[in-house]
Amino acid sequence: MKKSSNSILFLQLSLALMFISFGLVGIINYNSDLANFGRSVNKLFGQSNDVIPVLFAVLELVAGVLLIASLFSGVSSRVLSVSLLVIFIFWIVFIVMNYFLDGFGMNQYGREDFLGWLKNLSPQLVALSGLWIITRSRG
Repeated sequence: MKKSSNSILFLQLSLALMFISFGLVGIINYNSDLANFGRSVNKLFGQSNDVIPVLFAVLELVAGVLLIASLFSGVSSRVLSVSLLVIFIFWIVFIVMNYFLDGFGMNQYGREDFLGWLKNLSPQLVALSGLWIITRSRG
């Protein structure tokens, strides 16, 4: 059982670092995937503001900080479980908006680039699976 808890710890730390870096990139870099996601959402709803990318970047940053803080402090299991569930749902929305409502790998010339699409989708699904494992182990 000790190996299992060490694996969950390493997975949680890795996801926390990923979320923190995605959040910082989203805040600092306007052309990040997160900013493109926000523009896609805005385009879908006919809006032209750029508040959504920054909002999601902040949410990712908070998620990463929460995951790290829960490792070193006494965050209640109920607060952590609800927070992880919110992050999990957010990540599903992120994946759907970025990878399924964006043309399934169609490039600018209208040709399919399925392997490129799959290469970009796979790490997102790994992160989603990791979130699910952490949510189940902490809940």
